[in-house]
Amino acid sequence: MSVAEIGTLTLVRVKEFSKVTLIRFTKIMNSLSKLRWIAHSRKGMVISLAVWLVINVAGYFVYQLTAKGFHDALYREGLSAAQSLATKSGPFVLEKDALALSVEIKQFQDMEDLEFAAIIDHEDTIITHTDTEMMDRKFEPLQDERPIDTIDETTVTGGFLADKTEVVGFLRKITFSGVEIGKVHLGLSTSRLNRTLNRLKWGYLSGVILTTVMLVVVLFWLNRRVRAKSAKARKDFDTMKRVGPYVLHRKVARGGMAELFLADYVREDGFRRKVAIKRIRPHLAENPDFIKMFTREARLAALLQHPNIVQIFDYGNIERAYFIAMEYIDGMNLGEILTTFGQGLPVDHTIFIMSEICKGLDYSHTKRDDNTGEPLDIVHRDISPQNMLISYQGEVKISDFGISKARSEPSLTQAGVIKGKMAYLSPEQALGGPVDHRTDLYALGLVFYETLTGKRVYRFTSDIEAIRAIPKMEIDPLSHAMPEIPIELNRIVMKCLEKEKDRRYQSASALYADLGAMRRKMKITFDASDLGEFMNTNFGERGPSTRPRSTPTK
Repeated sequence: MSVAEIGTLTLVRVKEFSKVTLIRFTKIMNSLSKLRWIAHSRKGMVISLAVWLVINVAGYFVYQLTAKGFHDALYREGLSAAQSLATKSGPFVLEKDALALSVEIKQFQDMEDLEFAAIIDHEDTIITHTDTEMMDRKFEPLQDERPIDTIDETTVTGGFLADKTEVVGFLRKITFSGVEIGKVHLGLSTSRLNRTLNRLKWGYLSGVILTTVMLVVVLFWLNRRVRAKSAKARKDFDTMKRVGPYVLHRKVARGGMAELFLADYVREDGFRRKVAIKRIRPHLAENPDFIKMFTREARLAALLQHPNIVQIFDYGNIERAYFIAMEYIDGMNLGEILTTFGQGLPVDHTIFIMSEICKGLDYSHTKRDDNTGEPLDIVHRDISPQNMLISYQGEVKISDFGISKARSEPSLTQAGVIKGKMAYLSPEQALGGPVDHRTDLYALGLVFYETLTGKRVYRFTSDIEAIRAIPKMEIDPLSHAMPEIPIELNRIVMKCLEKEKDRRYQSASALYADLGAMRRKMKITFDASDLGEFMNTNFGERGPSTRPRSTPTK
């Protein structure tokens, strides 16, 4: 094998090693990034692993080049000796001057790796040999001899001596006036080369182990540092009394992902306005995926300016606190109302509330981009009693667009992942299929049914049970649970709950129109002032009514 070929092979091996290492590095990165503390210190992890990778790839490259250097040195030594001996011994072979040939061979006996040197005549009889006992014998090839390469007219082979010593043989013809008159055969031991290569290999592996141990130590140190930093951040977070211009008064709700505060927006000129602040909890403040979802919710909800949708005033990140400043709703969500009231609401109350929700939904469903005029195709995907807020003034508003779908925003849902509360899923959501505005109308039908009866339509013991049951579970007509309700109201609610999307209401405005027609037919005059009076009468002095509400936390 030529030096050029050895170099090419080495580069190919380095390239393959680098490719395999990169794949393994990527897998390690993906696995580690799922760990909670690593997710909070991705930059440090990436730098540490990158340095580890560079050091080990560089070490492998140095190992290969050094091994190649020792290998080439052995080849050069054998090739040079064979060529020199063949050149000098030509006239003596012609004359079969064994004494002169022995003198020539003795010049190479001091070679460190030389096992033997022999000069052979054209009949393959050994004229002279470093082992005098071999003289005048027939030349025999190495045991298990295999060809390696031909370099500069010298044939290189590999094999073993009788005592199993591994050698590399160098065979070169001796010519005189262009006629072959004999051969030179040298055998160089590979023992010293193999010992050197083994030391190099173990040195490289020791380096890998050492750098890996150092990597573990660094990651462990990062872990402690992140934990200490997180502990301090949580302490600072819990004692934070202000987020920019927003003065926090008291916490009114807390979920696994965010907290809700009653706050005042205070300007330097003394202007004050009561607001609600939704703030990400500290353990999620460095999670990029959740930050994207939180920011997306704020950005999307900020586009919607409607009396029946909770308004977003501001959002951002101040002193590592991600927040949404939103309209303050002094009231309760519909879920709290039903729980506290202990039964379904009267028909006129329910129809008014659902009509107001229809207006907010129709606005969001038909909202267009202010610049291009393109429809945004917003679908809330989480219509439920908890996301319907009712104030003590009789206002009805939709909140929490955190998992909504819109054409203008990148989807955060992976294929097959279900978004929304299981008790309010539509059949297409349960099946993991595409959703549109009719999905919200199905969920509204479930809320409508529950608000009238005081009982949930769907009750499941597990998510799997819900996913299997919802697409095929038949819902009893509302009139079975409430025989006294108007037939038209039963028709409206059950039309919302059709399994096939094409058989439901095709828009919130169509549902609103039917509810309006029924209100006129039944001469229902119940309005916001009546709802406000109902709220103050029933909830103004007890239970959750003493807590201000804006939007529930997850």
